[in-house]
Amino acid sequence: MKNNITSKRLYYLDWLRVMAFGLLFIFHSWRPFDHLEWHIKNEEQHAIFDILTMFTHGWRMHLIFLISGAGTWLAMRSRKEKFFSDRLKRLIVPFLFGIIVLIPPQRFFEWKMFRNLEVGYFEFLELYPILQLDVNMGSSLLLWFGHLGTHLWYLPFLFVMTMVCIPLFTRINKGEIRLDWLKNILMTRFGIFTLVIPMLLCRLLLKPIYQQYTDWADFFIYLWPFVYGFIFMADRDLINIVKHKSKLLLFVGVISSLVFMYMGSTSEQMVQGYTYPEFNWIHLSSSIIAMFIALIWTLFFLGLFAKSMDFNHRLLVPANISILPVYVLHQTLIIVFGYYILLLDMNLFIKFGIIALTAIPTSVLLYQFIRMNNVTRFLFGLKPLGKSIKQKDNKAKTLNV
Repeated sequence: MKNNITSKRLYYLDWLRVMAFGLLFIFHSWRPFDHLEWHIKNEEQHAIFDILTMFTHGWRMHLIFLISGAGTWLAMRSRKEKFFSDRLKRLIVPFLFGIIVLIPPQRFFEWKMFRNLEVGYFEFLELYPILQLDVNMGSSLLLWFGHLGTHLWYLPFLFVMTMVCIPLFTRINKGEIRLDWLKNILMTRFGIFTLVIPMLLCRLLLKPIYQQYTDWADFFIYLWPFVYGFIFMADRDLINIVKHKSKLLLFVGVISSLVFMYMGSTSEQMVQGYTYPEFNWIHLSSSIIAMFIALIWTLFFLGLFAKSMDFNHRLLVPANISILPVYVLHQTLIIVFGYYILLLDMNLFIKFGIIALTAIPTSVLLYQFIRMNNVTRFLFGLKPLGKSIKQKDNKAKTLNV
């Protein structure tokens, strides 16, 4: 495998990470206004938010896992023997803290809206452990991640993925697994689309068995962008190929998304078959389109940012460092603020703006307090003050997650 690694910081990965998580924050801000299930819902919904949800949901988490795969490559090279303990601190500690402190307020307002909960918050906290644990998740540990952690399911998912892939990643880093064969395939005219095959097989074979979101089917679907992110870092020629295919990716991505949204808006049977699939032609056709969307938009944004966003800015490093704490905080604030904002008698677009312009800035403001104390830094997955906060930009080698 060609070793074309340099010490130059890849600013486009930082920009891509900020964009991907920024989109996630805005995505959750508009979720009360689409027609799909979520924690709190406005009395009135609008089709515009349905379209936004249908379009972005098809690739947003795949992009985040691809970025996380790239960050894992960087972390394995820079942290080496401290890599495992670092993953525990940065992923599992914020997840457990969130379950204990940040998720109960989400459930409180969700149940006030949909279960007619009539007790106060402190009375609710006494009932909360029993109510949360009194569900049947079967034998799926992954479903417990989503049930207990709501939006924080990504953190233990990423930890498990990392542990599963360590043997593979180690062999790639040692040069025991060469990537020349993959490079030769991707360089052909339509070879880049072969990357969809593992994702498609996972969805076709597993989704009818593990239908619920964040169960094993989704785990293995998200696993592939995570692996791709790692190997694209291991051989940067692969990213160059993606950059050269950007027009093709954009064209196929637009067509695939338009077809998917048309199918979803005109056929309730197609929506049902996609959400709770069985082994039939609806599952086959919808899975092909969905996995093309997931792969193509993920690679398109990777190539776009690699071509046009590889530059530094004074706000980039602080924005990148703040992503994890803001991610941990944002949905709780959206739901708490949103519950009261949804009660107001005003246009739903204004409500959306108020939610986004209160919850997200408040998350950023709270981060300013979190970063000042080593205890809160630990709980939110940040390094201690003395180790990372004063690192110069040209010496920083890793993404935060």
